Order: sequence, then C-alpha cells, then structure tokens
Amino acid sequence: MENEENKNEKLLDVKDLSVRFYSNGREMKAVNDVSFHINKGETFGFVGESGCGKSTTSRAIIRLLADNAVVPEGEILYNGKDILKMSQAELRKVRGREIGMIFQEPMTALNPVITIKKQMYEQFIGTNMAKEEKEKKAVEMLSLVGIPNPDKRLNEYIHQFSGGMRQRAMIAITLAANPKLLIADEPTTALDVTIQDQIIKLINKIKGQLGMSVLLITHDLGVVSQMCDRVAVMYAGYFVETADTLTLFSKPRHPYTKGLIDALPSTEKKDSTLKPIQGTTPSLAELPPGCPFAPRCPYCEAICNEKMPVMKEVEPRHFSRCHFSEKLIGATGLISAEGGDK
Repeated sequence: MENEENKNEKLLDVKDLSVRFYSNGREMKAVNDVSFHINKGETFGFVGESGCGKSTTSRAIIRLLADNAVVPEGEILYNGKDILKMSQAELRKVRGREIGMIFQEPMTALNPVITIKKQMYEQFIGTNMAKEEKEKKAVEMLSLVGIPNPDKRLNEYIHQFSGGMRQRAMIAITLAANPKLLIADEPTTALDVTIQDQIIKLINKIKGQLGMSVLLITHDLGVVSQMCDRVAVMYAGYFVETADTLTLFSKPRHPYTKGLIDALPSTEKKDSTLKPIQGTTPSLAELPPGCPFAPRCPYCEAICNEKMPVMKEVEPRHFSRCHFSEKLIGATGLISAEGGDK
C-alpha cells in the first residue's frame, strides 16, 4: 500500500483528459473529462466493464493511441511536465524507462521470434552498461519475478514459457528499466486463480522493493481490493466514482459502483443470490443526453435522463457523478429525492 513518506507527492497528474476516435464519419467519445493523480509509491486502480475507457486512458498516458485517436483537451503531467506536449525525443526518455507498461496477453505484447534476453537488452539501449552488466541485470530481473534457472531461460522464447511464467517474463522485461510508474493493464485476466494470486503478490512485492507507483487497470473488484490504495470506477468513458479502496467498498456513492459490489459472490452476504446489473453499456458513438448509466439504473429519475451529473465531493476525497449520491447509503439502498425509500 501507499508509502506514508511519499503521501501527497504527485508523480502523475491527469487533468480534464478526453479522447475521441473517428471511424467512417463517426465520433467515438472514448474518454470524457477524466482527472486523477497518482502519488509516489501509490497503487491507483481503474475498474469497470470492458469498453468503458480504462485501457484508452492508460495508453493516452504514454501516447500509444491508434492513428484515428485525437486528444482534444487535457493535460498529462508527469513530474510536472506535460507528456502531451513532449517531443518524440523527450517521449522516448519517458516511455518504457520512466513509465513502463505490462499488457494483458504476453504472447501478443512480446516478440515471439527473439529471445527473452534480446528483449530484455532492448531496455538497456542508451545506457553505458557493459555486456556483463546487462546479463547480470537480466538474470537478476528474471530471478526477482520468480522464474527458476534464469540464466538458462534468458535464452528461450516466450512460447516456451507457461501462461504464468509468460506474465512474469513480461513483468521482468518491463521492470528492467527501473520505471518509476508501472501501468498494469489487466495483468491477471487470462490466468487461473492460483497464478493470478501469485502475480498480484509479485507486483505488490516488487513495488515495495523498487519504490514504484502502479496504475492498475482491471474489471475485477477482488484484485482491486488486494492491490489498490485508491480506485476510480469508470463507465462509458466517464469517471463515476473515486475514493480510497476501503471507503469505496464500504460506502459506495454511485449506483453503478453499488451494482458492481452487489454482483460480487461472497460467503459473508446473507443473500447469496448474485445480482447482475441489467442492460448493456451504451454505444460511445451515441451516448444519452443525461447520465450514461440512467438506462440501467434502478434508481433513475427524470433528471437523470435529461442532465449529465457533475463529479462532486460527497465526503473528503470521495467523489461521485450522481444527482443523488448524497442519498446513496453504503451498499444498502438509495433514498429518493422526495425522501422515501426506493
């Protein structure tokens, strides 16, 4: 969890970020007016359904968006300098070195035709490291992530690794540059629960050893609860709620967050029946005029379909984008605007 000594020291500060995609004359509003920061030594999480804008936001941070993407507004301040305004030469010094990224599927993220060693050595380009230093560092990184016989496995290819070991190898390659911020995009999704737990513990362990900050992108609230200091819930390109992890789980102030928590299986719930969120996410090319969650919200009222709610602070450092967020009482229910239980 967050290092107290580094608390409130911002490493990354994203302000009013929006991303648009254009295809066949259509505009896709992928990310809308997103603001957040990540402190030094902190793990910050994005959670939400597929297609809500989590990965697009993370790729915007290191400017890895597709050619048809446009960032019409916003700032992405890394150590006080706007990444969106950096030259390509400046960006190369940051991307992969200061900010590293691990992806969901190593088989598509890593090169299948060159060895792990060569891919690791690419992280050392531009340094004055001797060959012996590079090999020593590469062996250390594979050992750090728990890969046995690292000196031998350095000369193997990614297809020779099991699923969990592939993920470990990708983490090792990314961390070889000693990044200050690690972006982990769904790092455990394709893994079974045993390997998933190992990867979570591994990232937490290495974060502590190297003093990194982590941006975790996931749809899994269980992973969020184990890894994150603070979390932002995304829906249809918008942040709908942000809070520290304990507060978010104990006192959700947005109906979507409440729905996600209610859908979690738990032996502690009196009613073991799963409660899925009804309906589907709206098209990012045809967002409704009001709250994008309104068509699926069990507490929807007329104003929800007419006016987009603003992100507001409902408690210190706890923000929600809902017209009635003050009336959402934990995970127990919502009191209507008229004062009666709904």
